[in-house]
Amino acid sequence: MLSFIVRQSLRHAWTVLALALVLLGLGAARMAGAAYDVFPEFVPPQASVQTEAPGYTPRQVEMLITRPLEAVINGANGVETVRSESIQGLSVIDVTFHEGVDPYRARQQVSEALADAIPQLPAGSDTPRITPLTSSTMDLLKIGFTSDRLSPMALRDLVEWTVRPRLLAAPGVARANVFGGEQRRIEVRADPARLLARSLTFADLAGAVDRAIHVNGGGFADTPSQRILIDPGPSAMTARQIADSVLSTGSGGTVRVGDVAQVVDAAAPRQGDALIMGRPGVLMTLSSQYGANTLQTTRNLEAALAEVTPALTAAGVRILPAMHRPANFIESALGGIERDLVIGALMIALVLMLILRDWRVTLIAFVSIPLSLLAALVTLDAMGQTINTMTLGGLAVALGVVIDDAIVDIENIVRRLRGVPDSADRRAIIEAASVEVRAPVVYATFVLALTMVPVILLTGLQGAFFAPLGLAFLLATMTSLLVALTVTPALALLFLHGHEPRPEPAFLHRFKQRHEGLVVRLMQRPASAALAIGLLGAVALAGALSFGAELLPSFRERHYVLQVSGPAGASFDWMRATGERISRGLLAIPEVLSVEEQIGRAEAGEDTWPPHRGEFHVRLKPDVGGAGEDRALARMRKVLSDTPALQSEVTTFLGDRISESLSGETAAVSISVHGADLDTLDRVAAAIAAQLRALPTAADVRVKTDPGTPMLGVTLDPARMALRGVSAADAGDAIRATFAGQPAGVVALPDRTVDVAVTVPEDQRRDPEALGQTLVRTASGGAVRLADIATISLGSERLSIGHEGGQRRQVVTANVTGGDVSGFVAAAKARIARTVHLPPGVFLSWAGAAEGQAKAAHQLGSHVLFTAVAMVILLVVAFGGVRPALLILAGMPLAMAGGVLAVALTGGVISLGSLVGFITLFGISARNAILLVAHVDELVARDGLPWTMETVLRATRERVTPIVLTALVTAFALAPLAWESGQSGREVQGPMALVILGGLATSLVLSLLLLPALIWRWRYGVAQPPSPR
Repeated sequence: MLSFIVRQSLRHAWTVLALALVLLGLGAARMAGAAYDVFPEFVPPQASVQTEAPGYTPRQVEMLITRPLEAVINGANGVETVRSESIQGLSVIDVTFHEGVDPYRARQQVSEALADAIPQLPAGSDTPRITPLTSSTMDLLKIGFTSDRLSPMALRDLVEWTVRPRLLAAPGVARANVFGGEQRRIEVRADPARLLARSLTFADLAGAVDRAIHVNGGGFADTPSQRILIDPGPSAMTARQIADSVLSTGSGGTVRVGDVAQVVDAAAPRQGDALIMGRPGVLMTLSSQYGANTLQTTRNLEAALAEVTPALTAAGVRILPAMHRPANFIESALGGIERDLVIGALMIALVLMLILRDWRVTLIAFVSIPLSLLAALVTLDAMGQTINTMTLGGLAVALGVVIDDAIVDIENIVRRLRGVPDSADRRAIIEAASVEVRAPVVYATFVLALTMVPVILLTGLQGAFFAPLGLAFLLATMTSLLVALTVTPALALLFLHGHEPRPEPAFLHRFKQRHEGLVVRLMQRPASAALAIGLLGAVALAGALSFGAELLPSFRERHYVLQVSGPAGASFDWMRATGERISRGLLAIPEVLSVEEQIGRAEAGEDTWPPHRGEFHVRLKPDVGGAGEDRALARMRKVLSDTPALQSEVTTFLGDRISESLSGETAAVSISVHGADLDTLDRVAAAIAAQLRALPTAADVRVKTDPGTPMLGVTLDPARMALRGVSAADAGDAIRATFAGQPAGVVALPDRTVDVAVTVPEDQRRDPEALGQTLVRTASGGAVRLADIATISLGSERLSIGHEGGQRRQVVTANVTGGDVSGFVAAAKARIARTVHLPPGVFLSWAGAAEGQAKAAHQLGSHVLFTAVAMVILLVVAFGGVRPALLILAGMPLAMAGGVLAVALTGGVISLGSLVGFITLFGISARNAILLVAHVDELVARDGLPWTMETVLRATRERVTPIVLTALVTAFALAPLAWESGQSGREVQGPMALVILGGLATSLVLSLLLLPALIWRWRYGVAQPPSPR
């Protein structure tokens, strides 16, 4: 079969060349329209259910809303985890589905389940809604708006009703949240005494306002010649018109709304706030749709923003269009890896020219790179994969293997053509030379492909990251095999016609002579070679077992997220003043370009944050990197530490998203304390946090939910209520209208909607002592003070009540300095087990990077075991016996030793990228060993050479050039990635490249020196070699 393919490629060489050119053109065109992103989609299918319940306490939200909804959601198909937060006025339930579940179908099932629970919800709550489906990284842009001319309300109106609709219409945008400014609403500020004097209630007033602004359809009138539409319209659309609306009529005359209330345009109670470069402003955060092309969607947004910018500028609005722009990291990361690929390819070409000394031979070998990589990229794009740093990293790692297929072929062709007379049949020689090495190369490539199977089979977050890398490597490798079978011999026939290959370089000839002397000495002492392999393998294993471990490294994206939490119950004004002070400190850091803070939550936003929680986004200057970024990080932590009243946590944006996908929290380590009693959970969580802070590498240790916030509790007295004829509903309506405001409808203007609420004057709302003076209507039409029918006491209430799996939980989080997350978690578990007593009914669960690392290691271990068995079977089939398979695998510990040394020299921490590097290194080393063993067998079985030391030496001598070339081109291909390890976009691939480079050095020693000695001693042993064919 292989001979047939090579023969047909030579027979139709010009056709093969034309098809190769077409593939290059089509591939380049396809890549121009491909989807690009920084990482693959790494978050499993999710749905977030939000239910507003204005005025309800966290415990009321938990009992009346969250629990009924959790009960029906837990029964939906494909649900993996259900986590929830119940805060004042809001329930948020985050549902994570099993990997591979269709996210749209899963969300539909949740929607259907919610329909069963809606009748159970209290009357004061809104209908549950599922937030839009977004991508893994979510953020597209954060845009800041400030103005010295406009009021906070006018600025918010302009952003909310002019900018937001236009940006939401941009293709690929899923959500636009707005923080800051003042959200307009019409307030009907009732005077309780005037209402009481007219025997009216807040409900009467709200009903009158609703009737005034209500809109009905008027229908139409048909005349003999036309149909005329009828538009009754609302009677009131402004504050003044509402004030003039009728409230009641009777013997005392007509009472208007304005007679008992002041109607004004006012700011709605704040849910969130924003600071832009340290000053009050409006912040818009935009999220991308699931599967959207981040780069293209960002450009769509920027084009849409450019359309409205003139209107904003004319209004005196200053725009900061990229407070956070993830596309910057994508462009930097992809550009860096693309540059590394180009540099690596050019260095490969240089090495080929130095060794092969012929531009035509170099070109024939080099052309396999663009053909193989483009074919792999087109295949990935057709499979729905984005082009990201992981797929490009897989191609970068594959460069050496891709070119090696062509090198083995062209080197053998050139060697066979050297010294051949012009009258010789060059087509036959090229065909024989290609077929001669093709079978071993095919087996070696299949073995290499098998090493990537464990990576491709990874699941969860680790699979989302590394499976595309493994798939890209596999596709490039298999494509290069096809190129070597077809294009390489065809080009050799076309471009080497009448060409006399040059002799090998003098330095390579001298290297071979010295190398041969060393090999002879080792072949005379094969036991020494075996002992060296065993000792170095044992040392490498011992070193590897002493290393720390982390799932993924920190990302150098030049964008940091600083989460802060003030004292429980802190107001927006306190948080804003504190945020302004911190912003000034952050902007004073030389490396910082911009700072914004979002405080609390956006209306209908995804976060469940009270007023005392905030999040700074700090963007560094584009030229900051390495040590400069480390200095900036240390200074940011110092600025935060200068405000001891704050708890804080510092992470990168991508680190935040990755940690959240692992545990639901933003830190690297998350400990959930489960139980029923909230006070008990708080005590245990506080004890755990104290123990974590005692560990030297702990950072940003936080208890997620503060124990409580100040609360005025109202305990109604049924006896006193009955004596005065007051119902609990009337008392509740009075309290709600006084402090939360009673919704009365919506005014629909041509370009916006404005909420209308019945409340009391602002000075009463801001005075907690006014609660007892709240007037409640009695059955007789009179009124009574709330303090006369209830006991009012100052206490505390939970800010947030968290659930996981329907059970209450408190969460302790921490980050780790130094990288060894697994070691930190092991120490933390041991310390907590010794020092923290868990009461009955309380248990812990751990999540985060360490658990993900352990899961990935377990998966890789089990997959590698099965792959190793498959590899041995393949080698036994290829060589017709167990002994050559064992010979090939016996030298692998030595190849791994170089990788272990590389890890030791670069920090001694193994990440998942490093593990994938070891797997790749195993495949590359096994490939070289296979080709050498196969060549020995070819000389004996095909050429009929006797089984002597000279035969092994000849086989080694003839394999020196391709082995050295393979090592050099692989090293030079990976050198740019390794050199910039840890830099933006190379955080994962850099450690992988370092492991492979370190292993290549020891693998070269194995292939060129030790393996020939092992072959001579143990390839056939006492058995006779195969008879010549």
